[in-house]
Amino acid sequence: MTSTMNAQALKVAGRDFVILPKRECDQMQAKLEALDAEERGDIAESKRRAKEPSLTLAEVRKRLGR
Repeated sequence: MTSTMNAQALKVAGRDFVILPKRECDQMQAKLEALDAEERGDIAESKRRAKEPSLTLAEVRKRLGR
């Protein structure tokens, strides 16, 4: 599906604003929420992995015989 946005930019009191159709705003919000959920999953996985035992560089070298 190709998306074309019909946004309008304007400046009010020196601040920039963008006006876009509600449907397009809703689509953008849904994509953002999906990314946020994915990032939350990534963070949770990172926290789980941080608790796993790890090896020091010296231990890795020893195992590799270097």
